[in-house]
Amino acid sequence: MRQILFTVPLVDYPLTAFGAMLFVTFVMVVAWGGRRAFRLAGLSPERFQDMAICLFATGIVGARLLYMVQYSMDYPDKSARALLVEFVSIWNGGIVFYGSAFGGAIGYGLFYWFVLRRMKINGWQLADAVAPLLAMGLAIGRIGCYLNGCCWGQVACEGATCPVPLGAAHFPLLPTPARELLVFKKGYQTSTGFTLADRHANDDPRSVVAAVEPGSAAAAAGLKPGDRVVRVNGEANAAVLELGGSPDAVAAGLEFLKARGAAVEPPAGRRPAHAAFDQPTAFLQARLALDEKGPAGLIATPRDTLGELVGRWPRGENGIELAVQRDGKEVGLPAFSPRTIGLYPTQLYETVSMVLLIGLLLAYYPFRRHDGQLFTLLLVAYAVHRFVNESLRIEPDYAIIGLRMTLSQWLSVVILGIGVGLELYLWRTSPSRWRRSPTPQTPTPPTANA
Repeated sequence: MRQILFTVPLVDYPLTAFGAMLFVTFVMVVAWGGRRAFRLAGLSPERFQDMAICLFATGIVGARLLYMVQYSMDYPDKSARALLVEFVSIWNGGIVFYGSAFGGAIGYGLFYWFVLRRMKINGWQLADAVAPLLAMGLAIGRIGCYLNGCCWGQVACEGATCPVPLGAAHFPLLPTPARELLVFKKGYQTSTGFTLADRHANDDPRSVVAAVEPGSAAAAAGLKPGDRVVRVNGEANAAVLELGGSPDAVAAGLEFLKARGAAVEPPAGRRPAHAAFDQPTAFLQARLALDEKGPAGLIATPRDTLGELVGRWPRGENGIELAVQRDGKEVGLPAFSPRTIGLYPTQLYETVSMVLLIGLLLAYYPFRRHDGQLFTLLLVAYAVHRFVNESLRIEPDYAIIGLRMTLSQWLSVVILGIGVGLELYLWRTSPSRWRRSPTPQTPTPPTANA
């Protein structure tokens, strides 16, 4: 997994792998699709590019909206501003293909009504032209999902008797979206490969290792139970107070702690206000003063830099370097990168499946019965693939008519029905290329009477 491919020089802009794959998809669709649309449907490359931009934009909107609806529980702040900020934060991952399909369908309908129908373009011929392009977009897009660490599969129990196709995926745990599910919701593993001892009210709040996962990257780095973390990535592991309560109480608490030597930061987005102390003794003195003379209604939760950093790990960073206090001495440990437990690489399964589907569509085109058959074949094939592939993923399911399936599986059933319905309609209404025109017979000249 590589969420950040590289940082653009001068502007210091991180190029995400997910965004890069979307860009590559768009470029390849325009380059290949322009030729196919002109050759198969008579649409000029310039007009095809306009259509691709329209469909790309409406598809992204639909994909993001469906994701936010499906995972609405992950957006506790339902205010319009907060939802808008989350909506445009597409670089964090979080799109659903079926949302892009419906969004793209709306975009195509608008483009057809305002542009294509005036040009007398055959929509079914154009659909056959773009069918392999859609499969190609999925194949490339899922590579972006794999690099981003999203759209993962269920836990894969590797072994001699249970092989995992393409091998189980082990994503860097700290920045991957899988961490939210595997660590906080399912409890399958820890964020960093070790657990922490409970903090006591009047103790040094810096993290103390309680247990280390056998075979983990933390164990390989030499971390041991009883180690107190004193430095994180070269910086002091400061004692931190996270502040909550009313805005007035938080503001007063920040001023109170700043006067006692704390480095304070106001709340920002999802991050609460906090005050940090480099020296544990200064932290303990300030906390006692806060309990005695602090503003009413203020909630102060002790943490440390390690907890702050792990809880909101910066995107693209995979490794962590710790220094610990052990037997009265500071011991530096080599950097290590915690990894997730093995997961089915369902992203790559879709890439392989779509590459095979591209080959099938291109090979079948000369043998199609009628215009539009390539497009209906795409709908049916993808619906079957997605239904099966979805069974390997960890997704919330929904009960309808007594059956429990994920949202994408229910939509796969819908897409399958649409594909079959369109094919039946075209079979009845479109001329067949399979019927050969009767060969005209040469009339036999009359025989002359002898």
